[in-house]
Amino acid sequence: MDGWNVTEDPSFEPSVIGCGGYAIVDEVLTAIDYALHRNPLGFPSVPGMPNIRLAKTSLRIRDGFIIPALTLRFWTDAHSRTVFKLYVEISKPEEMKHWDDDEIPF
Repeated sequence: MDGWNVTEDPSFEPSVIGCGGYAIVDEVLTAIDYALHRNPLGFPSVPGMPNIRLAKTSLRIRDGFIIPALTLRFWTDAHSRTVFKLYVEISKPEEMKHWDDDEIPF
């Protein structure tokens, strides 16, 4: 089987709305989605919950607009090679770092 299947848990949509909607979240998470299809197990797991993992984006400024950093929580099922997006939120200010153009985001 090539790659991982990435799907959304029912809990994901309300959190997307809280971040401004799918147009914003999809754009910000593009690189993360790519990495989830390739190697979701490369992301750090939540202590005590080995199947729950975190992915974070960096703060960016594009065309004068601030694009906040997001934190994505997701669950992995290695047996079926499926990733379930659980929850996304705007990162806390103290956790945000500025995007570095030379940085690979995953």
